[in-house]
Amino acid sequence: MTLAGSGELASLGARLLELERERSEARDHVRLLLGLQQAFAAIAVTRSPQEIVVQMLQAAREPLGFARGIFFSIDRERGIDPRWQLDGTDVIEIGRETVDFRPGSALVRTLRGEVSQYVGHAEDLSAPLVDTRGWYVLSALTHAEATLGLLYLDDHRTRYPREWETGLVHALTTIAAVSMDNGLLLARTEELAARDPLTGLFNRRALATKLEEAIAAARATDRSLLYVLVDVDDFKIINDSFGHAHGDAVLRHLSHILARNSRAGDVVGRYAGDEFVMILTNVDATLARALVGRLCADLRAQGLRCSLGVAAFPKDAFDAAGLLSAADRALYATKAAGKNGYSFA
Repeated sequence: MTLAGSGELASLGARLLELERERSEARDHVRLLLGLQQAFAAIAVTRSPQEIVVQMLQAAREPLGFARGIFFSIDRERGIDPRWQLDGTDVIEIGRETVDFRPGSALVRTLRGEVSQYVGHAEDLSAPLVDTRGWYVLSALTHAEATLGLLYLDDHRTRYPREWETGLVHALTTIAAVSMDNGLLLARTEELAARDPLTGLFNRRALATKLEEAIAAARATDRSLLYVLVDVDDFKIINDSFGHAHGDAVLRHLSHILARNSRAGDVVGRYAGDEFVMILTNVDATLARALVGRLCADLRAQGLRCSLGVAAFPKDAFDAAGLLSAADRALYATKAAGKNGYSFA
């Protein structure tokens, strides 16, 4: 074989190897795109922010090929927090990584909006984590000019980043940001629908749901709860004497008093007109007397005359309808005794 023929053969062999490499990369690309298509479809119809994050982290691991993924939540009061992470497994855990906030770091630049995505290497001074593995990508979840969170990915199965891979990460966070914003908007809409427009407390429909949930929780944990019905004494006289604007102010003032006398886990709402409800969870007989007594003392100190009727689960009733009926009877007993006080069923 001549030298020319040998050279041509070597060139052909090299070209065949290059074609095989390109074909293999194309297959990987197609497999990745098919996997991401499924992930995009799932994220697009999800409205729970936490579930969106879970699906995004899982997509980052497979098919994108990153062993570690961390979602940083952004809160105006608490700042940035490594909320959830996935590290080498399919198990989503609470974030625990140490963040590097040095000036010029990728994290600081992305938070400031200087870049929407940052790609770097572990040896870079801009690496967001103290234990960055291999090359990394940091991508912001931004929608309507608001940053909803940051997705950090590293420990990829390849040694060097490819532009089309980092572009797919950007596409993933874009889809997630739109879906998360829609979910937050839906949650805010549902929250507004559950609130009384005058006082901001839960409305009657929401109270019914909250009561059923509280009863189910009390039954499951073998604990008791109180259903407190609060009625403003002679509210019609207040409206007739001072006008409805003053009456509304009285109801708002009452709502603030009820809210500050509630504990974490308790529920406060406006049942109808001048009737309000408190659902006090996990209370025994002694605590029940103390809580209701303190509430009445606070109402009187604020110049509000109110009658209260109190019923306990499971002592007085075993379901929502029974509790309402028992509390209503106790309320009328208070009114019959001269108003401005409380009665237990």
